[in-house]
Amino acid sequence: MNLHCLITSATTLSKYLPEMTAIRLYIAIVVLLGVGSVADATSPTTSSAVHSDADDRHLHRWRSYINRRTTGTSADALYTDDDENDDALNDIDSHDASAVPLHDVTPQYNSGHAAVACRPRHVHLSVGRNQNTTHTSMTVSFSVRSTCSRHYADSAIGAVRVGGDAQQMSTLVFGNVDDVRSYNATLSAKKLKHAKQGITHYFSDVHFHIEIDGLRSGSRYYYECLYLQEGRQNLRRVQTHNASNQYLRHGDDVQVKIIAQSDHSTFITPPSPGQWYAPPLDRTLKFAVLGDLATRSHSRETVSKLEQNRLSSEDNTTDYRLHHGQGIDCILLAGDIAYANADHEVWDSWMDMMSDYDFFKMIPVQIAIGNHDIDYDSTTLEIGLAYENRFRMPQVQPAIRSLAPNDLFHHGDKKQVKDFLPYQYGNAFYSFTFGPSKHIVLSSYSSFLPGSVQYEWLLSELKSTDRSITPWLIVMLHCPIYTTFDHHHDEIFITEARIHLEPIFVEYVVNFVLSGHIHSYMRTVPTANSTAHPRGPIYIIQGNGGRQANEPFMNEVPEEWVKVRDHSMYGYGTLELFNITHAKWRWVKTGYNNANDKGYQPEFGINDNVWISNQLYVANDEYLEGESVSS
Repeated sequence: MNLHCLITSATTLSKYLPEMTAIRLYIAIVVLLGVGSVADATSPTTSSAVHSDADDRHLHRWRSYINRRTTGTSADALYTDDDENDDALNDIDSHDASAVPLHDVTPQYNSGHAAVACRPRHVHLSVGRNQNTTHTSMTVSFSVRSTCSRHYADSAIGAVRVGGDAQQMSTLVFGNVDDVRSYNATLSAKKLKHAKQGITHYFSDVHFHIEIDGLRSGSRYYYECLYLQEGRQNLRRVQTHNASNQYLRHGDDVQVKIIAQSDHSTFITPPSPGQWYAPPLDRTLKFAVLGDLATRSHSRETVSKLEQNRLSSEDNTTDYRLHHGQGIDCILLAGDIAYANADHEVWDSWMDMMSDYDFFKMIPVQIAIGNHDIDYDSTTLEIGLAYENRFRMPQVQPAIRSLAPNDLFHHGDKKQVKDFLPYQYGNAFYSFTFGPSKHIVLSSYSSFLPGSVQYEWLLSELKSTDRSITPWLIVMLHCPIYTTFDHHHDEIFITEARIHLEPIFVEYVVNFVLSGHIHSYMRTVPTANSTAHPRGPIYIIQGNGGRQANEPFMNEVPEEWVKVRDHSMYGYGTLELFNITHAKWRWVKTGYNNANDKGYQPEFGINDNVWISNQLYVANDEYLEGESVSS
């Protein structure tokens, strides 16, 4: 059977198959036929019809010039045609010469098998590195299957098409070469037992992380992810010291072919530092907080509820918000994300699960590393391969990782760390602002002892935080500092944090310290030195995202600093900021232990929905917490 007949048969059959089965069928054909066949099937020169640029819906000529500035203001921004006016930022969705017009051509999906097998997947968002008084940035991440990347090699690149109008996404943005990631990993021992002879490694997708700068704060944008093949004139991808992206603008002709593209989606950029959403959005800020998610049935219950909460933001009327609350603006995921434990196919499954819900590609997800995210490779001694390659947080600088010897883990258990890891920067620890809130994300497994890289960076972040601009200060790390549960309570990552981190959290009046690790729920009153203190942080454990909810209490009677605790229910929390002085915390229950779960039977009467006053504005002798509100 020749290539044309095989592809035609597969296309016909795929109409009657689920999407994922159809994709696997196409990939099987690609592997079966080999690289040469793919080239034949995708190359426009093989068509028997007369080919021209005008007739080919998938071939577009952009007049383009890649910004090459190496000095002055960031080259990430979009500039006017006047080189003398380079410092003036232009809105990325403007329709003047500074944005990149696609000549009124809307790309269509490629009808060939490459458009299915190579379609960008696992699309997700993160807050970008640049936030100022008028403009902000957002990072779009996606991946393309390794079968496609091996075929196209260096001739294909990832890009994001973005704009303020769903019908006119008129700017094309590329990432740096350093923002394209893939990795190989040794198969887990369990997988090696069942692997085909000679197969010992996992080969990841190619992951693209593209930061879009020059976006208006507090504004809605539309985007789609593209996988492009360079044309004969070869797109010039130029790295600069200041730029994280390259923007196409008027200049040289460049010819590229769209191999595949994602569905278009949308996001709303964060408000400027110190600001709230302005009309027409005109609403409060709400963060979802969860941890220890995994891929179990309870995990799906949690993310399904998150999707419902996201949908509530589509109705922005005052009456609706009054009775139902509002949707999520940002998700804070406190580690133990997929529970892959070095089985990288589990990461793919987790990404598949999350991609079933629209919020994953509409709302930024900010993550902290957990012990189950370390993914120690006992052959190569590498750590954090998936965590660093699949995600892109607003990094201080690229990750510095060294090989980790076996003696860093308890009795050969690569899930239980007994000492700090050689891992700095990257996605390990970072900060970002979101309107009136400053967020500091820490690594429980990178040293935070005084004098360490992370400790000194943390001190610098706390000292430089202007509370008149960001009155809410929120810290997230995987391991809790206070816990009412017996499991993990004596780990050095908890006991040492109590010694070295708590004093500076109290000194700089951190409002909330969010964590996971313990598979249960807990909220403290404002606490300092194991005593209720009105200017101490509120410590929250939200480790019941889906993996388990079954941790035994350390003491039958709760400690004096414990306000609410539970070890039988699953869920997540929401933190809604109303103004500089008041916020509302709510524990959203999404499931409970059943007969098949190893855990405690649910206590349905436990609720947690309360108004919180900002500790920054509370006198030392005032009681902090407001009255609970009904769930």
